[in-house]
Amino acid sequence: MENQLAENIREYRKSMGLTQEQLAERLGITLGTVSKWERGGSEPDLGYLMELAELFRVSVDALIGFSMRGSNADEEADRIEALVNRVPFEELQAEYEKALRKFPNHFRTVLGAASIWKRFGVMHQDEPGLRRALELYRHAVELISQNRDPEISEVSVRNEIAGCYASLKDYCKAVEEYKKNNLGGINDANIGLVQIWDERKPEEGILYIERAFLNNLSESATIMFGYIFYYLVTGDTARGIRAAEQAIGHLNRAKEDPDRRSFVDKLISLLYLLLAVIRDKAGQPEKAEEDLLLAVSMARAFDDAPVYTLENMMFTEHMPHNVYFYDDTGPTALEGLRSTMANVGDLASEAFRRRFELALG
Repeated sequence: MENQLAENIREYRKSMGLTQEQLAERLGITLGTVSKWERGGSEPDLGYLMELAELFRVSVDALIGFSMRGSNADEEADRIEALVNRVPFEELQAEYEKALRKFPNHFRTVLGAASIWKRFGVMHQDEPGLRRALELYRHAVELISQNRDPEISEVSVRNEIAGCYASLKDYCKAVEEYKKNNLGGINDANIGLVQIWDERKPEEGILYIERAFLNNLSESATIMFGYIFYYLVTGDTARGIRAAEQAIGHLNRAKEDPDRRSFVDKLISLLYLLLAVIRDKAGQPEKAEEDLLLAVSMARAFDDAPVYTLENMMFTEHMPHNVYFYDDTGPTALEGLRSTMANVGDLASEAFRRRFELALG
């Protein structure tokens, strides 16, 4: 068999996203030595062969005799991914393990195998499966430079590692991983839940839960506005009405006292305006008039005594109530109505637009 060692060292190094200098540092040798290995000018002794095989996660025989050139790891990954949700876990695991023996440093294969082992481990409370998932996810982090999927990042892979630790009941490591990768508070809910329930640290966890609640409230409001605009543009007035009513109820339920003002009232006034536009489009002029007048009266009341703090908000008793909120709808609630109407006015009737101007005065 032709010795492919020089070529394989180069290919495996590149597949792990390592430079020659980085490989040399890991092995404690000079850059020149690595360069000679990859040119075929010299070969590593048995000790370094074993270190290289361990680093590249292949056997020594594979390192010496298996050439990656001409192999198509992506086609194999495509084939196995097409089997997901179509064949039993055991068959998928076997397929991935077989592929890993041939392509141990192919990012998609490693990540796909990790996902299958984690799903199996979580569903069956199987510790060996979760340990295998951890091993593979860690290797996927090493191979992240191969990733071409914009929806996958090192943070998302590391959060899977945290999830494995949580399933293994190693809550300290789970929280540690979640905190290290808590960009923009994306792990607040997980951190809070683990600390409160699993670690019995309620006073620490509640701070994360409350912050997650506020972030979720903001995100869910954005999602509901998205639905409402979608139904407006596509003319699905029945669903648009339901979406607007759902959003209004959702924000109202976030208030401690529904009869007192809160910073969400500014958003609720906008939602009533959108609801009015949809009702007008649906041929319900009387109800549209009611919602329009309610939107304007709420906006005026908010502007008379604006609230941009956590005053009157549910589930925020542990957070500082001098936190300031802002939005991009306008400096006042009434300005928010005007700017919103400017964006959706072409979807309303001329009669409704006139009523809107008269209501604002």
